[in-house]
Amino acid sequence: MNDFISQFEAAIQGAGLEPPPYIVADGELHRFATNGRPSDKAGWYVLYGDGDIPAGTFGCWRSGISQDWRADIGRKLSEVEKQAHRQRVESMQAKRVAEERRRNDKARQAAEEKWQAAKPETGLHKYLELKGVGPHGLKSDGFNLLVPMRDSEGVLHSLQSISPDGSKKFLSGGRVKGMYYGIGQPNGVLCIAEGFATGASIHEATGHAVAVAFNSGNLKPVAQALQEKFPDIKLIVCADDDSKTEGNPGITSATEAAQSVGGTVAVPDFGDSRPDGATDFNDLHQHAGKVAVKASIEAAKPATDVYAPEPGNGPSVRLVQGDSITPEPIEWLWDGWLAAGKMHIVAGVPGTGKTTLCLALAATITTGGRWPDGSRAEKGDVLIWSGEDDPQDTLIPRLHACGADLSRVHFVSSVHQEGDSRPFDPAYDVPHLRKQLETLKTPIKLMVVDPIVSATSGDSHKNAETRRSLQPLVDLAQSIRCALIGITHFTKGTAGRDPLDRVTGSLAFGALARLVMVAAKNPEDGSRIFMRAKSNIGSDEGGFHYELQQIELEQYPGVHTSSLLWGDSIEGTARELLADAEAHDEERSATDEAEEFLHHLLADGAMKARDVQKEARQAGISDKSLRRARERLKIKPKKASFAGGWVWELPPAQDAQLAQDAQVVPLRKQGIFEDEGHLREESEKF
Repeated sequence: MNDFISQFEAAIQGAGLEPPPYIVADGELHRFATNGRPSDKAGWYVLYGDGDIPAGTFGCWRSGISQDWRADIGRKLSEVEKQAHRQRVESMQAKRVAEERRRNDKARQAAEEKWQAAKPETGLHKYLELKGVGPHGLKSDGFNLLVPMRDSEGVLHSLQSISPDGSKKFLSGGRVKGMYYGIGQPNGVLCIAEGFATGASIHEATGHAVAVAFNSGNLKPVAQALQEKFPDIKLIVCADDDSKTEGNPGITSATEAAQSVGGTVAVPDFGDSRPDGATDFNDLHQHAGKVAVKASIEAAKPATDVYAPEPGNGPSVRLVQGDSITPEPIEWLWDGWLAAGKMHIVAGVPGTGKTTLCLALAATITTGGRWPDGSRAEKGDVLIWSGEDDPQDTLIPRLHACGADLSRVHFVSSVHQEGDSRPFDPAYDVPHLRKQLETLKTPIKLMVVDPIVSATSGDSHKNAETRRSLQPLVDLAQSIRCALIGITHFTKGTAGRDPLDRVTGSLAFGALARLVMVAAKNPEDGSRIFMRAKSNIGSDEGGFHYELQQIELEQYPGVHTSSLLWGDSIEGTARELLADAEAHDEERSATDEAEEFLHHLLADGAMKARDVQKEARQAGISDKSLRRARERLKIKPKKASFAGGWVWELPPAQDAQLAQDAQVVPLRKQGIFEDEGHLREESEKF
């Protein structure tokens, strides 16, 4: 893949979108899915690859993202090049606008047809019963409630559908920004709320007209549209109180909307008995009745007062003058590799033994042992939080094999409160973890999170959400001066790219980490390498060979696990070393892949030829490769019976050993197990 396409993919990912699997640089507008549903192609891009300066634009109609892009060519543009680039940008924007208009028109027509065909809702819909509100002019298509989305002129642009269980979705391509649904008639006061049930509760409790904006991001556009339509009316923006979400987006968005129109902000007041999960005025309606809703609306404050601190007690910003800060050296646990108070990432394809490798580092700290370069580690405790492996049958045996002092190893388990137990959640529980760590006799030197994506409470492909989720852990590591290691994978199909671009998920993982280290395995000879791919605080080159061995613990007969042995140091960059390690894998021909496929598929006996061919196509194997593999394996199609179809089966020469190999090969290819001994052992279970 050309480098500029990799740059373009990275830009899309950096904006919080998952790039499409294939990008075409033909200057035409292409659409792709951004929510996991192939049919809902809200993402779009235009990319020009001809000429000296590749350029493009991309975005998502659902989220409102729209960004222009040009490739980094390592120099400034000439005036002629700048002019040519501006012309391309204008051309791309024109295509985007035309496509957006086409999608909007299509959605508007579909909304009109659906709305006309629907019947007025009687109030018996399950969602209305669940929320305890009336229909207020909604219609139903027989299953879903339909909420019209109109502009300030009353033109229908789209529909929101609400299923009986409360699931909501919009028409694909329909406009959302500035669209709303009105309940009641404005008479001096107009409230703006996020959802229909919230708006209905406010209207029923106060008698005020309500504009339903559908989401917090649309509060401001709706407020501005209504101010222009009703310049003399009093606007109250009714916030959802998302106090358990970082930044409280409900109140933040409501405050910004009110500030833009000189309105006030109302927040639901649950008092001291707020139910779990309660955030909006409909929750308050069901919890404390309409009287409580009305009281909260009447208590609306100017936007500037919503977060106003009590005099003398509120937060204040502390400024530190530069000449008062004394420079300090980096505190290294392992010089050039593990830094106290910093975040690190260890990444690689499955099967490289990343977890075992990190456990070996942890074991070295618990015993004050030797690092791979021969230097001595300072003894300390380690903390492990794993969302994938069980400590008892996986992690503890591996730590035993690595010679760890288990009295210095601590696992994050669950959170207990008032007799209940729940999984640890970094979005809320880091303060509780900090308190628990303060009770330890020996400070934590290393914290391992496996996989690091389990520490993200939102979409791990979005930069902003990933940064917010990881920041509490990063802050904890900094405050207690421990090294934080997050384990993750490489994205499939990224061989040959820059290692940082291959880290799964948002670019924020690599950006927040001060060091990114990668592990790789040569599929030809099984050799493994561990190297630095990025370092903001030291060298970003070099690494070490390592081996994984399958052993049985002497003190625990029957317990088999993997152990790690360090090898010689190696020179070079991670990209170069990865390319060497993965070269053999890339050289495997399509026929080799097809041969492995047939080994696996026919291991249990004969199959109909048409079924084999169907399975092969689904696996991405061409008919030509399949035919060559069949000839190489000496598979001769034959009739199952006089009236039956053709069948394929492995010839007798490819006996039980081939059948066994056929089960081993796919497991090795997926990287499920970490060494050949374990691989054979696991294959015998099937």
